[in-house]
Formats: sequence, C-alpha cells, structure tokens
Amino acid sequence: MPTPRILILVPTLQLHDAVGHDVLGMREVYRDAGYDVAVWSQFVHPLCQPFTGTVHGLGGPWDDPDSVLIYHHAIEWDLGEKILGRAKGRVVIKHHNVTPPHFFDGYAEDIREACARGLAATDRLAQIPGVTIWGDSRFNCDDFTRRGVDSSRCRSVPPCHRIEDLAREPLDMVVTGAFRGCGPMLLFVGSFRPNKGHAKALGVFSDYLQRSGRLAHLLLVGSLDPRLTPYVDDIQDSARRLGLFDSVHIATSVNPMQLRAFYTLADLFLCVSEHEGFCVPLVEAMAFRVPIVAWNTSAVGETMDGVGTAIDEYDQAALAEAIDELMQDPLRAIAFSDKGRQRYEKVFHPQVIRRRLLELLEEITV
Repeated sequence: MPTPRILILVPTLQLHDAVGHDVLGMREVYRDAGYDVAVWSQFVHPLCQPFTGTVHGLGGPWDDPDSVLIYHHAIEWDLGEKILGRAKGRVVIKHHNVTPPHFFDGYAEDIREACARGLAATDRLAQIPGVTIWGDSRFNCDDFTRRGVDSSRCRSVPPCHRIEDLAREPLDMVVTGAFRGCGPMLLFVGSFRPNKGHAKALGVFSDYLQRSGRLAHLLLVGSLDPRLTPYVDDIQDSARRLGLFDSVHIATSVNPMQLRAFYTLADLFLCVSEHEGFCVPLVEAMAFRVPIVAWNTSAVGETMDGVGTAIDEYDQAALAEAIDELMQDPLRAIAFSDKGRQRYEKVFHPQVIRRRLLELLEEITV
C-alpha cells in the first residue's frame, strides 16, 4: 500500500490558539516521520501562509484515494463539509468540541448562533460513512457516539501543545516582581467566555479568604473576544461587590514570558469551568508543578485523572476548604505537584502524543 499523503484541513489557522497548536504540532509529527503533509485552511495567519494552502473553493487534492484527510472540527464550516463530501481517501474528524450555545445568552447572540451551527455541523459530520473520530478526550468522542458513530471508530488523543516552548521562555521580571512574596496566588488560565466559570471562581476565592483569614490573590488570565467585553465587565463588578477588587487581577492579553511567570509564581490552579472538551491549561499546570483544585465537569476529571482535588458536585464551600487544606499542608501540595508532573510526562509530553498520533495513523492505513 502506498504511503498516504496527509491532508490537514482547518477553517482558520492561527498561531496562538489550541486548535492552531494542534494543527501545527500534528503537521510536525507526521513530517518528521517522513509523510508528505499539507495543511489547508480558508483563513490563514500571515506567518503560516508559507506552508499552508489557502482554500478558495472545492478544488484541491481531496480526490486522492490514497490520502488521509484530517479535519479539525470546532465550528461550522460549510466549505469544509463540502470538501469532506468530495474526499476520496480516508476521513478523520479531529474533534475539539463545541461550546453549548446557552452560555452566551445575554452576551453575544452571534457567538451563541455560531455555537448552535457548530453543534448542527457535528450532527452532519457524524453521518459521514466510515468516518473515524479522533477526540481530544473520551468526553469529545462521546459527542459522536451519542450521534450514532460506533465506538470502534472513535479514539482519543490529547491535542499537540507548546508547553515545552513555554517552559523555555525567560521569566517576565515585571510580573515576578509584582507578585512575589504577596501571599498565596491562585491562578486560572482560560479564555474569557461564560462557560469558564469566572464568577464561580470569585465565589470560591471569597469563601477561601474568609475561611483562611490570609492575604491572597486570584489571577484570571486568558484571551478576550471583544464581543465578550460585557462579560469581563460583569466579572469586575462581581469582584467589587464581593470586596475582592484589590485581590483579583484580570489579564486579557499576556505574552509567553508573562504566562510562564504566572505559572511559576502560582501556588494553586483553580478550575471551576462548566464546560471543557479537554483543557490545555490543566496540562500546563501539571507541567509547571502547580497543584490543582477543580470542579469535575465535562472533560476536567478525565484530563486530571486523580492528580489533584476534583469535586464532583459544584460546592463553593467544599472547593474553598480544599484550597485551604492544600495551602496549610505544603507536603500534600508538593505530592500533588509531583503527581501532576508525572502525569504530564506519562500522558501529555509531546513525545507521548507523537507516538499516539503515529499509532492512530497506522491503525487506519494498514
């Protein structure tokens, strides 16, 4: 059987988002293994244009029966679905999940509609005959098994990431100087979207401060879509009402040096997100040896797999108590940190993901 050509198809290719990291990492893995790999996208970041084909219509290499077309799905892309309908080779859907639309009610109607269309696209993709699903998590694979795709055609593989690159960044001295020695620092990293649970994080943090009587800081870091500025305004208003305005810090744009400094300074990673298809920041916390306290929703518990404290039912007091106990028990915090790093090395290190991607490709091409 001829060595298959790998065609990676994605609606938009950006440099600094989770899907973009996965696409570029997958390209690197298969190129290094000797495969002919081409990335195609309709909207391409300028720095990616030299090695990315721009999709202008249905024409392209999709009619190669010996190809493997890997389609990264997180939003609706009508042109991409039409291309999948023309593909003559094997088709893989790399599923990154779609945020349930209801989270955006009252904030951004266009984003809510885009998510609704994304879910409808998931319905259609599940109907492709013989489609193979590679989900970022088993939770993501379940999106397709619930839609009738046989579980034998679903596999999970963590997304490629740039954590090793992040770990090599120099520390930002301004961030380090501002937060060093100012009491426990709780960190959450995730885009400012309503499903991320920032309001709950404020409630848990307030409870923790009252419980512990200690000076502490909560740092919320993530990208911001300008359409969701009212959501950040609501977070800031909530912080004021809770008397937390001086101890809650919101960063809607950070560079890699700053992000590494935040992880290096953090005493604990708090995740109370209500919907995650995987949650790369949890893996970042593991890599940087930051102990985790989380609400066990969606794919959160699966990604953690016992390396921190995961509360099954949302309970503000229980989460605050878990934080307090960890901050008062340095040896336990260190044990969680070590377990997190061990899980990163065993499951999420780039070389482990590389082997998994090669195994999955071999599985569908033998």
